[in-house]
Amino acid sequence: MKFFLFPFVSVPPLRDTIPLCGTFLIVLFTAGCLVSETTEYKIILNEDEKSGMIMTTSRNMQSDAADSAQQERDFNELISNWKSDKYLLDQMNKGLYVQERKLSIEKGKLAWREKSLFSDISKLFPDFNPNDTLRIPLKDTTGLTISTNGRIVTEKDSIVILWSPHTKVFQLKTTTREFKPVSKFAERFRQYLKRQK
Repeated sequence: MKFFLFPFVSVPPLRDTIPLCGTFLIVLFTAGCLVSETTEYKIILNEDEKSGMIMTTSRNMQSDAADSAQQERDFNELISNWKSDKYLLDQMNKGLYVQERKLSIEKGKLAWREKSLFSDISKLFPDFNPNDTLRIPLKDTTGLTISTNGRIVTEKDSIVILWSPHTKVFQLKTTTREFKPVSKFAERFRQYLKRQK
């Protein structure tokens, strides 16, 4: 399962580089073939322009696998990321302290929400400089609608998002057009919750 913090560098995500690749992509999850209909990323920098908070929301979480065995593995990976300490330690190794993580049904669809703190954004995005324009190249955006508080520029075979120097809030949302899931994760999650009682 893959989630990317920002489709900037290969977060809930979800594709090779939350269908965006580049220098600003933070992997939040790692594993098989989890996808979502929409994924929203929001980074808020503190006054020091170094520390801050990252919030990720992925709605309509699904597996893009056709066979039920792989769908089950993907679902179990998602549950593990929600419940396990290993996920917390993995995120900490990436420079993120997970403050909250939640998997729930929202409007009939499975949603992942995560809120993490970081002490140094350069551990997440090595090229980050608050005095320079932040450029995030997004690749493989076919079938996606992208919205952001940055400026979208089309270059050759990719889209680049630009944020002005000293930006404190970075937002990005991707929506997959014609999203046709077959894994029915919301129903699996309801059954999972019933078994836990």
